[in-house]
Amino acid sequence: MGHPSTAPRGDDDTGDSIWDVLAEPHVVEYHTGEQGRFAHSWLVSCLDDCESAGDRVRLGDSTTGTYVMLSLFMEEYAHAEIFEARGLSDVQRERLHALGWRPETTGTSPIRPTWSLRWGWYEPDKEHLARCGEAVIGALRDVLAVPPERLRCRSWGEDGPLDVPDRLRDRDERPTATGAPALCTGWEDLRRRLDWVLLTLPTESAVVMRNEDHGVVQFMTGVDGLVSTGAIDHHPGGPELPEPGDPRTDRERRLFEIGWTPETATPAYIGWTLGTPIIWADAGPPATQAVEALRALGFHDPSEITVRTFRNGRGLGPVAYVAGELGLRPEKT
Repeated sequence: MGHPSTAPRGDDDTGDSIWDVLAEPHVVEYHTGEQGRFAHSWLVSCLDDCESAGDRVRLGDSTTGTYVMLSLFMEEYAHAEIFEARGLSDVQRERLHALGWRPETTGTSPIRPTWSLRWGWYEPDKEHLARCGEAVIGALRDVLAVPPERLRCRSWGEDGPLDVPDRLRDRDERPTATGAPALCTGWEDLRRRLDWVLLTLPTESAVVMRNEDHGVVQFMTGVDGLVSTGAIDHHPGGPELPEPGDPRTDRERRLFEIGWTPETATPAYIGWTLGTPIIWADAGPPATQAVEALRALGFHDPSEITVRTFRNGRGLGPVAYVAGELGLRPEKT
């Protein structure tokens, strides 16, 4: 995150390699006080204690959009998916196939196909679990070539952020867990914070960033990771929708350039949208486009932004943490 923090385990000369940490065996504490020690990695069992379908753990390098996401579905099976913003080469695909990954068309990913692994929740075939653990680690280390010092973790579900697995607490991407300052320090800092917030936001929750002199940028999460997006320009170049080839103001030109599309026009404002991206597939682009939209609308610094958050039907409570994670001033109510 660019803030001072304790070096993650495995990043110094004396610690274990992070790959060794991920490969540590799964250990169960029984009520008798005895321990059960299994050959497979704890990583493929880290979703066992999740309380609801849709809980997710993401491991990878946010700076490149390269990661593996583990998900729990319907208390029946766990599912690992690979995301690589730069695309996979033929050699990488061959290596994934050799590790046991298979291309699938799933209902959970906008990428067709997605490279996937599946195993049962409380999988009885321990050899299969061992292979899956090795395949997840091999994909991150050998195929995606995630630098060990840049491997980070985040976890979330339908109701918002979750604690990351204990072994990865020092690699938690939550802004306040990294030692982020109380107030956002600049646009790049806001982009990183917003990337985490949008990905982990509870379902049916809103983040509204605004300043009445400049405009509004807002997001509302829906089911299955879909998010509604909006930007409002309070200084329109006219009462009609602008055309991409004929922007009337510098603000309109910049919004077109960064991927926003006008959808509502009045004499008082123009409403823009990014459509409804699937936010957890990669929060990076919407977070970047949001920050660039704020700048295009005339915000000079994040200190000019106030943020309003709420969850439909539940008020501020479930999302009261958002302003602190963004490092923005909460809107007075």
